[in-house]
Amino acid sequence: MIKRVLSEEDMKHLPSKGIEAQKIRALLVSYGLKYDFCRFYIGKFRAGCAFLGELNSSFVLSENGKCDHGELAEFLTFLGFSEIFCSKSAGEELAALLPCRWQTVNVMRFEGNAVPCDIETEPSLDNVYTILKTAFDIEYEPWYLDMSHRIRHGVSAFRALNGSVLAIQHDINGEALLSQIATIPEMRGRGNARRLISAVCAELSDSDVYVICEDALLEFYNKLGFHRTGEACSLFREKV
Repeated sequence: MIKRVLSEEDMKHLPSKGIEAQKIRALLVSYGLKYDFCRFYIGKFRAGCAFLGELNSSFVLSENGKCDHGELAEFLTFLGFSEIFCSKSAGEELAALLPCRWQTVNVMRFEGNAVPCDIETEPSLDNVYTILKTAFDIEYEPWYLDMSHRIRHGVSAFRALNGSVLAIQHDINGEALLSQIATIPEMRGRGNARRLISAVCAELSDSDVYVICEDALLEFYNKLGFHRTGEACSLFREKV
């Protein structure tokens, strides 16, 4: 049975570690339970629990034990999803049941030597967006509304250095996730992104620092001191 979460008490068994669990926890801290566009669900099965966080039809799935992926697929189809982020094993199960395309991504943990340097700790979101849009296909308004909300609630932060930016997406329970890493074209190839990432890893030295990347970026992150610890999965709903 899968139901909407109406009390944070329902989330007490959400795993304390893991990329998927921390993404859901970051949503919960940022938005709470009061918004209709950000919802949380829990599925209780005979051998485990499933936790879902949803923001504007984009879902994150975290599992604790063995779950019924058939029931999860029916539920996600009923709600209508645009994207689902989950473990590789869950992604393989759901991909066989849902009208979607899917891809695996690498989970990388920093295990190198971090070198601090002077970086900008509070860049304006407009300046950040100007850099990000040179590398990512993102719409300003939904991105701005989400990131400004996360920043106000102390969940996310941006750092910048000489035309490069990155987001500290969250730092929860000793696990930090870096994302939205980009450099403007005229400043690429000068090592600024490398120095920025290293400086932020030094800043987050009390936590395990992760990035999620596609295969094309494995070598880049390996050279920075990140090592692959596993895989996750993104599923994208097929357009009719």
